[in-house]
Amino acid sequence: MQKERLFARIGELTVRYATLEHQLQSLLDLLLAQDNQLIGPFLIHELNLAVLLRKIKHVGRYRLQNNARLLADLEQALKRIEAIRDLRNLLMHGNWQINENCPTCPVKVRDFKMKFEGGQWQETTETTFNERKLDQLVARLQGMSNDVQRVMQGIQRP
Repeated sequence: MQKERLFARIGELTVRYATLEHQLQSLLDLLLAQDNQLIGPFLIHELNLAVLLRKIKHVGRYRLQNNARLLADLEQALKRIEAIRDLRNLLMHGNWQINENCPTCPVKVRDFKMKFEGGQWQETTETTFNERKLDQLVARLQGMSNDVQRVMQGIQRP
């Protein structure tokens, strides 16, 4: 994969992940207190993704208990986001291995999380990406972002 295209895709992934996280913060803010401007800055905007997803699930179940369809949409969206959380952490915090001399070679991303196994420390994850896999991930993130937006619109409707 050409370095310029790779970096463009990495940048796009970063933007899509950040947008999705901000949408989730807005969703929790909407679920907790639509008109209270103090809730977001003091309680929501410093949450990591795992805590944010867990709180949205709990508050959403309470607030949407009378709207089974919207609650099901919310829970499905959260499951999809939770499923890519580890991949997000790997891509944002991993060690990218790029062979600049081989534009057709996939890139590797190694996880810095170590585990002790078989009497020695081992890296837990090494994932390879080619352009197609990165394109698919960008599309998945856009779909998740659209799902969150639809849930928010459903909550805001009278």
